This record gives sequence, C-alpha cells and structure tokens, in this order.
Amino acid sequence: MDERRVRFIETAMKLFAEKGYHATSIQDLVEAWGISKGAFYHHFASKEELLLAVLRHYSEKMVADFTAAGGDGPEKERFIRQLAAHFSHVREYKEFLHMVMVEQLPRVNPEVGQYMFRQHGRLFLWYCTRLAEVYGEEVGPYVYDVAMMTNGIIRQYLFYFFFREEAFDADAAARFLVRRIDAIVASFAAGERPLLTEEALVPWIELEERERKRQRERLVSAFAAVREAANGLDPKQANDVLEAVAALEEEVLGRNEPPRAYIVEALLLYLRHQQAPRLASALDALSQEMEAYQRLNGWEREPWKKR
Repeated sequence: MDERRVRFIETAMKLFAEKGYHATSIQDLVEAWGISKGAFYHHFASKEELLLAVLRHYSEKMVADFTAAGGDGPEKERFIRQLAAHFSHVREYKEFLHMVMVEQLPRVNPEVGQYMFRQHGRLFLWYCTRLAEVYGEEVGPYVYDVAMMTNGIIRQYLFYFFFREEAFDADAAARFLVRRIDAIVASFAAGERPLLTEEALVPWIELEERERKRQRERLVSAFAAVREAANGLDPKQANDVLEAVAALEEEVLGRNEPPRAYIVEALLLYLRHQQAPRLASALDALSQEMEAYQRLNGWEREPWKKR
C-alpha cells in the first residue's frame, strides 16, 4: 500500500475515534487530508469503503504486532509475549475500539459485518493454532473447547482493561492468564469427550473459503486488466510487458509456496517503469488486489491449514 493511502487511512481512523464514524463527514475527512472531495472518490468509492480499509489496516497492525512480539524461544513464552502485545495493542487503540463497539459498525453494511465476522473467526483459528503449538498432544481433542474458553476469557479481560483508566502490566496479565489456560488444559479427565469438534468451525471455514475464492477471482481479473492495458503499447513493449505479467501471475497464483517477495517486487518495478499511464492505473489496481489476497492468505499458519 502506498504511503499516501496509509496516511489517509490512519488520519481517518483518528477522526472516527474522536468524532465517531457516523458523525464524521466526507468534508471532515478531506479537510484533514488536505484534498478535494473529488480527490476523495479517486481513492475510495464511498465512506463505507474507507471504513473497510480502516478496519483492515487495524487488523493488519494487530497481526503484525502478534508476529513481531513472538520472537524466539519456547512456544509458551512466545505465546505469552503475543498475548501481552495484544493487550498493549488494545490499550493503544482503545478510543478507536470504543467507537467500533458504541457505533455497532457491523450494521453499517453487509460487507463490513461479514469482514468483522471473518476477523473473529480468524482470531479463533489463531488461538487454535497457538494452543496446539504450545500444548501439543495434551490439548489435542480439546483444542476447540480450550480455544473457545481462551477467547472468552481474553475478551472479557480486554473489556475490563479497555475501560480501566490506570495503566496495567500487559506482561503480568498475559502470564496470569496463561497459568489459567495451563489449568484448563490439565483439567480434562482421561477419555472425556470434548463439547466442540471440527464441525464447530464449518461456518467460519466455509465463509473463509468463499472469501478466498472471491479474492482470487478479483486478482485474476486484475491481471487480465493489466494485459488488456498492454494492448495499447507498441508490439515490442507489449510483448515484454505480457511476459513480465505472466511471470508475476505464475509467482503469485501458480505456486504451492508463498510468492518470493524479491521476484514480485522486481517484476512490479519493471512494469511500473514502462511509463504508460493506462498501464500504471491497471498496475495500481493489481497491487491493491495482490495486497488483499496476501492479507487473506497470510493469517493462519500453514501447519494449521494442513491439520
């Protein structure tokens, strides 16, 4: 995502936190951004689309905090650091999160509601992944139950921290809660049947798979639009562009492994240097779809997908 768009989104997030989403007008936004109303619609089709971009930006920041906080060491210690980062993240963005709760953003439109539902599902899957990695066979058949309890406990404590004015020790809170999770995992009797099984995840998994398919189709269409834009170039340049686009599409969609960043960046750089306005516009759209596709496919760890 280009720096200017990030700056717009972060400014919008602050305005929404201060004034509320519904009370913030497009005029408020463009004045804060220093652009015209017409320029607003160049970047976002509507205020609702901007809201989705803000929610995605927040979610990506949360995931980045989780990932960065893990570091090296035993899995349980990494899990503790990740939970502490989660608590600190909520403290940092509590005004924005308060606005999300108070203004009932899932009701803004169906797309916003579905996105927020998917984020809850992805966080639950993340807990499943981390619990399996921390406790191994001990949590095995009960991983869904423990993930549900962990999610509920953490949500309630976050809600408490959210309204607490004085500072709290995120690391101490995370260690306290992980000791409670230890006790839950150790509490299951031999042969005790779990309440939740894999079928419990079916609604989230099906929704996620539909979204993956939809996003892949959007990405394929974006590649087609770049090829179409190349038709306006001279034959030699068009051929070179089409070869680069084919290589990029193969790297992003044709491999069973994650795309190699250095190849993707090199090919995009080459294509952007073609100095063709129509091609540049199509490449901008492609870059945005590639980022969305990467976000959607980068949440859960590969080991969990293969379970």
